[in-house]
Amino acid sequence: QGHMGSQWKLGRMYADGDQVPKDDVRAFQYFSQIANSHAEDNPEAPQSRFVANAFVALGHYFLEGIPNNLKRDTDRAREMFFYAASYFADPDAQYNLARMYLDGTGAPRDPKQALRWLGLAANKGQSQAQALLGHMLFKGEHVPRQAAQGLMWLTMAKEGAGREKWITDMYDAALKQATSDERTMAFHYLESRMKGRRN
Repeated sequence: QGHMGSQWKLGRMYADGDQVPKDDVRAFQYFSQIANSHAEDNPEAPQSRFVANAFVALGHYFLEGIPNNLKRDTDRAREMFFYAASYFADPDAQYNLARMYLDGTGAPRDPKQALRWLGLAANKGQSQAQALLGHMLFKGEHVPRQAAQGLMWLTMAKEGAGREKWITDMYDAALKQATSDERTMAFHYLESRMKGRRN
């Protein structure tokens, strides 16, 4: 009956194979209904995160394709991520858009744009964005090297990473390479950031 919360929940269940057989086609249909009906919902409304999540899910489907049903379309994937990243300011969309700019998928490679979107997502606590931004700053990839800042972001990413091994691996590698001064500075950056949040 067009109840958006129910459509989203069903979409997620079919996408994840949660209590139902995994069915990407049905998941895609539910997420498409949400995107078509709610694209212009108020981005400040509580339910807007479900709409943004539907756009992100569609972005992934267009990026990967669905065998025998949906052709891979990187342009459409970028459109989905861009819409959720800009209109809904969704951190997962911002991270995925950054990856596309970094890899040159569906758009020319643009590390400057990638860093901009990574920064926005990282500041909202998106751990994958924090890890990637931290890694780039620590290594000096596409940016002047800022090892202590990089280590700070990697530390934050590790805290929220859950079971994502690649984030823990990046953190461990950086920590091993960092000088004691860089570690100390990273700790100070982290401390003042936490203090700023509390205030």
